[in-house]
Amino acid sequence: MLSGCGGAAGSSPSKQEQQPANRESGKSGTDAAGKAAGTDSKTEILISAAASLKDALTDLEGKFEGDHEHIDLTFNFAASGTLQKQIEQGAPADLFFSAGEKQMETLSDKKLVGASEVILKNALVLIVPREGVAVPSGLKSLSEDIYTKIALGEPETVPAGQYAKQALTKGGIWDIVQSKIVFAKDVRQVLTYVETGNTDAGLVYQTDAQGSDKIKIALTVPEDAHDPILYPAAVVAGSRHLSEAEEVLAYLKGEEAKKVFQNYGFLIP
Repeated sequence: MLSGCGGAAGSSPSKQEQQPANRESGKSGTDAAGKAAGTDSKTEILISAAASLKDALTDLEGKFEGDHEHIDLTFNFAASGTLQKQIEQGAPADLFFSAGEKQMETLSDKKLVGASEVILKNALVLIVPREGVAVPSGLKSLSEDIYTKIALGEPETVPAGQYAKQALTKGGIWDIVQSKIVFAKDVRQVLTYVETGNTDAGLVYQTDAQGSDKIKIALTVPEDAHDPILYPAAVVAGSRHLSEAEEVLAYLKGEEAKKVFQNYGFLIP
């Protein structure tokens, strides 16, 4: 149901990547027993967040919990469209942090989230493996025979894939390269496909690319080639801990969090 941002297949969910159907599945037996006995006064806040946010949010976890000892953060990382569907189907979540406005707007229209606010921006980049492939000079180069496989997220569920399709369509090559495309379940899987050489190129966020030493950034896609890449966040209407969820959301909009996000390459709108 969730893959995280490129975690190994088959690995058991960690505190950062727990199954949304079981709020305690990521906890140790001792922690769960403590809660059952009423000895643990912490409130668990589950954040359903876009895969591209994994590194930054994992970094922020310790900083936040160090100053907010009454709250325990747990994460459910996946493609924004997948998370949207989970929330629609009633899976537990306290906060939704999306990599696209479309998914947030859909939940807002159904009154499944509170008021949202755009917290971050990102950029789309074309990447190739560090070794063994020519660097394309532009998106149109992907139509050349040397590029046989191109990875991008599934446009229906992965915002990065949606932006990539828009850029390729505006560039006039979507129909030409469609037979070469390998669709991925989230943006981190796109990165993995390119890192391992399973595809010749891929379209990912700048923040994902800058953390890898196994790829090269061929170019940054012009902003006017796709919709703005915006990251809105909102409290989920069905949260059982609304005040604590609002507290976490306020922190994510604060100066300490902004500095961490910027360290990972995100832009502040």
